[in-house]
Amino acid sequence: MKHAEKEHLKENELAHALATANESLSKNRGQVLAIGGGLLALLVGVGAYVTWQRSQDANVSGLLAGAMVVYEAPVQAPAAPGQEGGTGVPAQAPGTYPTEKAKLEAALPKFVAAADASPASTPGRLARLNAGSVLVTLGRFDEARAQYDQLATGTDLIAQSAQMGKAQAHLRAGQYDPAIEALKTLSTQTTGHLPADGVLFELARAYRSAGKTDDARKTFNEIVEKHAESPFAAEARTELDKLKS
Repeated sequence: MKHAEKEHLKENELAHALATANESLSKNRGQVLAIGGGLLALLVGVGAYVTWQRSQDANVSGLLAGAMVVYEAPVQAPAAPGQEGGTGVPAQAPGTYPTEKAKLEAALPKFVAAADASPASTPGRLARLNAGSVLVTLGRFDEARAQYDQLATGTDLIAQSAQMGKAQAHLRAGQYDPAIEALKTLSTQTTGHLPADGVLFELARAYRSAGKTDDARKTFNEIVEKHAESPFAAEARTELDKLKS
C-alpha cells in the first residue's frame, strides 16, 4: 500500500475514533462536567482508545491499558486486624486499593509514563488527558494545568477536552477569571466537539462562583432559550430560580 493511502486510512480511523468519543459524550451530556472534568476525560479515553489501540504503537497502547486497569480497579477496605491471619486472606485483596486517593495516586504515574512514551500519538494524548483529570481530582491543580497545556492547542476533541480540563482546574483552585476566559473561548468555537449547552452551563456556574450574577443569569437564560430540549435546560431554570431568591 502506498504511503499516501496509509495516511488516508489513519486519518479516517482518527475521525472515526473522535466521532465515537463524541457520540459517547452526547449520550451522556447530562453527566458531563459533573465531577470536575474526570468523567469527561474518562469518556474520551475509553471512546477513542478502544478504536485506536490496534493501530497505534503496541508499547504505548499497553502502557495506557495498564493505567486504565488501575484507574478502574475497585476500592476495597483492607481486612480488619486479625481477620487475615490463619485464613489465607491478605490484608489488601490483590487488584484493589484501600481508598480512591490511593488508587488515583497509583494510576497517575502510569498515565504520565504512557503520555511521555509517545506524546504526539492518540494513545499518548489520551493518557495525558487522563493524567490531568486525575491531578484535578487529587487537588494538584498546577500540575494538572501543566499536563493540559501540552494538549490544549488545536481544535480536535482531545484538545478541547484539555481546554475544558484546564478551566476546571482553575475553577477548583478558585481562579475564576482565567476559568471564565477559557470557557468563553470554548463556547464560541465553531468546530466545537463538546456539547455547547454543557460548556455554557459550566460558564454560567463559573460566573456565579465569581460573584458575577448578571453574567450568570444571562448565560443560564441562553441555555434555556437556545437549548430548550437539553437536559441542562431544566438545571439552568433551577439555577435561575436560585438567583431570584
